[in-house]
Amino acid sequence: MKQFEPTFRFKQFAVSDRRCGMKVGTDGVLLGAWAEAPAATGRLRILDAGTGCGVIALMMAQRYANAEITAVEINQEALDDAADNIAASPWADRISIVDSDFRDIDGRYDLIVSNPPFFVNGEAAPDSSRAMARHATGLSPVSLIEWSAEHLAENGKLAFIAPVELSDDITVQAVFSRMTIVRRVDVITSKRRGIARTLWEFSPSASAGTSAIAKGLLAVNSPEYIEITKDFYLHF
Repeated sequence: MKQFEPTFRFKQFAVSDRRCGMKVGTDGVLLGAWAEAPAATGRLRILDAGTGCGVIALMMAQRYANAEITAVEINQEALDDAADNIAASPWADRISIVDSDFRDIDGRYDLIVSNPPFFVNGEAAPDSSRAMARHATGLSPVSLIEWSAEHLAENGKLAFIAPVELSDDITVQAVFSRMTIVRRVDVITSKRRGIARTLWEFSPSASAGTSAIAKGLLAVNSPEYIEITKDFYLHF
């Protein structure tokens, strides 16, 4: 058995992303810390669509001791990283890795979470595995909303992060899929760029639409950002 060599250490686990096309970054960590599963006294079923090296699945396992997590990934290099990372974690018995397109997964979930590809237009990244991870050929925000509408439990939630430029497409697809936008937080990644990302939370529950959308603004490395991610980053 080859030795596990972590490249990124969190407070309760470590990950290697040396083979994965998408590296550990602010988007995935922020989403993993921000996404909220519905309240439950029994078992939670969580799906991480496009798990990459598994960092979000591991964050879900740390946060929810009553969760069984399915980590789905179609890229073999990413799967290899995810398998090593999960095996080396304290929660290997609660995370299942599935080699599949997320659209081929059956069942219903209490929480579906994803850091989907976001290069919808323009050239793909030159590295083939990175191009597959970054290019929205299958796992896009729009396809994720459409699929999740049929695979969420009654009070389930879908949470993902996407470029702010896709906000109109996401909002329209939510209407088509009869998904209610529950929370939306715009993320400022730098003062120079301004708002670059948006965190989204949806629910198929009709009752979720009875109140206004909870909107917010979050700057990376702000006190609010530190509060959200403090259970994971070593330096917070």
